[in-house]
Parts: sequence; structure tokens; C-alpha cells
Amino acid sequence: MCPLRQVFPDPSDKSVKASDFKVELVERTSESPLPPLLAKTPSTNFARSIIAVHGLNPRSKNEADHAWDTWRTPSGSEGHLWLREDLPAIVPGARIFLYQYDATAAYGTDKGNFHDKASSLLEAIHIKRNGAEQRPILWFGHSMGGILIKQALINAHVNPVYSSIKDATSGLAFFATPQSGGDQTLVNLGRIAVAIANTVGFSNKSDVLSTLKKGSVFSDIMAEQWRHQLESYDIVSFWGDHDTAVPRESARLGLAGNREHIVKLNADHGGVCRFSDSIEDQDNLELVLPNIQKLYEKAMAKCESVNTQEHAATEQDAADIEFRARLAALKTPN
Repeated sequence: MCPLRQVFPDPSDKSVKASDFKVELVERTSESPLPPLLAKTPSTNFARSIIAVHGLNPRSKNEADHAWDTWRTPSGSEGHLWLREDLPAIVPGARIFLYQYDATAAYGTDKGNFHDKASSLLEAIHIKRNGAEQRPILWFGHSMGGILIKQALINAHVNPVYSSIKDATSGLAFFATPQSGGDQTLVNLGRIAVAIANTVGFSNKSDVLSTLKKGSVFSDIMAEQWRHQLESYDIVSFWGDHDTAVPRESARLGLAGNREHIVKLNADHGGVCRFSDSIEDQDNLELVLPNIQKLYEKAMAKCESVNTQEHAATEQDAADIEFRARLAALKTPN
């Protein structure tokens, strides 16, 4: 059974037209780790996908609640979910998903399990994208969720089954994701990850902290190969000036300015990606949305460029076939 389901709109419902711009939120926490948050048109008309991935769960919150509450405030179904309420206006025609997974299991065991969790994310997307492999993808990662995204893209790079996901990825938006900045060492990344785990309530004696401290689960994303792969993406890194776990230097990848844009928000570690109606949060949202819009526009421009090239190649192939047919006709005796 596919873990990624489209719960709205129903593709078989003929009453839903492409001109309908309905927004529907359906929380599916047990059946699918990637429940769609937003659907504006029937599934056949969706042209691009946005996937939001959360980080470590607070010890006091289960993974289902955390998957949603990462992006909404206050917590609970009545909270303001900007992925549903604010984002759609700047990403017309996009399907927006969040991914639910056991973050403690992903980061708290060993490198092999971390790889498997990243591949599970790819598989959920792969199944849902069957027949629409060219649809552009934007990724949103909060905290350690950004690390899982990076590992997933590395896995996609080496596994032909998922290579279309890597190729379709255009933009990455990281919210307080530990990147190591200029100190590209496993020890430093492990230290930042431990600080995040402490922030969400893990004790110093927990297995999660022991694993994170070693940093070995992150060895792939520290490799030079991943640094080269990053050059294929447009990236914006958001950091909070009240974030004690991932300060500015740790939240940046250290890429050239034309590849990575760094944006400061007036927020703590959790507040960088959820926005209430307070003045501070609305000011933050006004910084986030235009930067997401730029990523989206770049993704669409790349898609249009590829489509134009493919169309030109198809026309050229047709012209070549017609030319060869006419040439053959001239050579054929009457």
C-alpha cells in the first residue's frame, strides 16, 4: 500500500474542476507519512510538489503531532498552519506535503538505519510521483529534517530508482538546519546535533545523544561529493537570532552567494518555521514567503527551459524524419 496518498481532491470526483481553488486540510497520521496539506486543482493538473520534513520530536510529543506542529502555532488542529494558509498564494498549482516519521529512530541508532530512513522518504515520494517524474520538487527542512533531506538526495544520486527525484529537485529551504558552516567536521556537526537534542528534551545519557555526538551518521553529507551535488540546487537558509542550538554560523552551508541565500529571522529554534498572528511572526513570514517564491519561480523557469528544449528536439526529430522520407521518395524509381 502506497504510504503517500492524495486525500483531497478525489481524482475520481468529476465535480472538482481545474478552476476550483479549494483548500482542504485532512490530518492522516496513521495511514500515510506524507498527507497532502493543500490541493487546489485535480491531481492531473498539479505541476510541482513541495515536501516539508520535520526534525527531532520533543520528548513530550509523539511523531504524528510533531509532524504537524513543527509548521503550525499554537499546537493542535486549530493552530495556524502557514503551509496551508499562507504558502498557496505564492506557489499556484503546487501540491504541499509534510512527512511524518520516527525521528528518534532515524537519528538515534546508526548510519545504516539513517540511510534506510532517508530511502523510506524517497520511496514514499517515488510511488506517488509515478508517471510524473519531471514534476519539480522543492524541499523544506526544519532542524534535523534538513539533514534527512540531504541524505535522501545523496541516496537518490547513487540509486537509479530514485534518480528522477534528485533530477527534479530544484530548491531547498532549510529552517535552522545544522550545516557546520565553515567548520566542515563530523565532530562539529555532531556537537550541534547534540545541542538540538538537548533543546527538545533528550538527556545526556540517552542513546540518541551518544549517537549524535559521534557524528558518524552524517559522514555522507560531509563528503566532497555532496558539496558538488549542492551546486545543482538553489538554497535559502533561515536562522533564528534567538536560536541557541543553531546560530548563524552553523546554519549556513558556506556556498557562494548566488547559490545560497542566508536570512535572519527573529525567532528561536522552533519558531523559525511556524508563524502566529503576532507582529514578530508576521514580520518573519514576510521574509520567508518572498524567498520561497523566488525558489519556486526558479524551479518553474528551469522546468520551462527543459520543456522548451525537449519540444525543440521533438520538432527537429520530426523534421529529420520528414526529410528522410522525402529523400527516399526521390530515390525511388517511378
